[in-house]
Amino acid sequence: MKNEKKNDLIRSIIFVIIGSIISLMVVSVFSSAVTGISATMTYDTTMAVKKTMLNEYVNNMIIFLDSVKDKYTSENPDASDDDVENALLVAARERIYSEKHEDGAYMWIQKVLDYNGGDNYAIRLIHPNLSDTEGCYLSTNEVNQMGMKAYEIELNGIKSDGEIFQNYAFKKLDSDDVTEKVSYAKLYEPFDWIICMGVNLDDIEHYRRQAQENMHSYQMIVLSAIAITWLLMLFMMLFLYRRAGLKEFEKKNKELRSKLNSDVLTGADSRVHGEHLLKNEFDDFKKGKKDTLLLMMDVDFFKQFNDGYGHEVGDKVLKAFVNAIRDCTRSSDSIIRWGGDEFVVILQNVPRQILDPIADKIIQSIRSIRLEDLPEGVNITSSMGFAYFNDSDMDYKSTLSRADEALYRAKQDGRDNWKI
Repeated sequence: MKNEKKNDLIRSIIFVIIGSIISLMVVSVFSSAVTGISATMTYDTTMAVKKTMLNEYVNNMIIFLDSVKDKYTSENPDASDDDVENALLVAARERIYSEKHEDGAYMWIQKVLDYNGGDNYAIRLIHPNLSDTEGCYLSTNEVNQMGMKAYEIELNGIKSDGEIFQNYAFKKLDSDDVTEKVSYAKLYEPFDWIICMGVNLDDIEHYRRQAQENMHSYQMIVLSAIAITWLLMLFMMLFLYRRAGLKEFEKKNKELRSKLNSDVLTGADSRVHGEHLLKNEFDDFKKGKKDTLLLMMDVDFFKQFNDGYGHEVGDKVLKAFVNAIRDCTRSSDSIIRWGGDEFVVILQNVPRQILDPIADKIIQSIRSIRLEDLPEGVNITSSMGFAYFNDSDMDYKSTLSRADEALYRAKQDGRDNWKI
């Protein structure tokens, strides 16, 4: 009996020792994997942030150039294209040379002369890191320190998509050190400019190394603790991982539904969600619901706002347009952005005898919109077409088609009015 208990004790000890060794090995491998993955994720996340930054800065520059161009041409209506381009070049140079970024990023501009590439395919207009080369011609045949034809790759990307991200070797800002960098280039079509911005990758690599070093400093502590509580931690990790995964899934699912259901710019319902609402309303109508009224409307001469004052002002007009509709409708009504400046409104429980004051109220609410970005005397109006669900309608599209016909008649009748 004693020998049997002794053997059981020895087997238990051996089991614990072997289990501990296996646990340590598993945890060690797992920790190393987590360390690498964490460092990689940190690197990838930082890289994504940098790329987003490059994209935003270049697009902000394009918006800036458009505003300068609009202002210059309005003040100098007889200016030639060369005059306009020179004015933009001065403004761009002043902005680029005045901007300083902590991560060593900077922007430069070159002008495409020949989209077929080859020698002298482009000329360098602005380059704060190589200012002595401004005015020099570029060649797609040039090979950089990485053995790449970076200009050729850039030009092909511009021709294909109008923009491109790429990695290549280049000098750091205010330094002779050559390092790998990531850049973003986008075509500014009015003058065939390629606007570029880049950041050195060794600045980003610092984040990955730092994350890896931080993980290693805790690795021994983690190994010691997990060797004792391996099974408990394993079950806890699985439980928490599953719980966190479900919450993350629900969160992303909710965010996705919100994005699908709402128009980002105006806050109105999206067309995808709107079609669902219209189908449900028509189904309710078929079941006996009455006096549901559909309104199709748009902003009169909306293109003139975009062309005359810029897309930013056009966006403000659309936001104000939706707010004006919302101010004079009920929370139970639905405003749907159907496309561009066209909107569909579902109005609940509107008998024919009260349609006139409701329509006039919406028309007047839109007329009362005032935007600081628009000159005095430039008013926002709308043409509107109404239609009720009919028993003869096959689906909501039939009703919507009649509302669209009414909208067309409102436009023919001089706009800023409504028809049914």
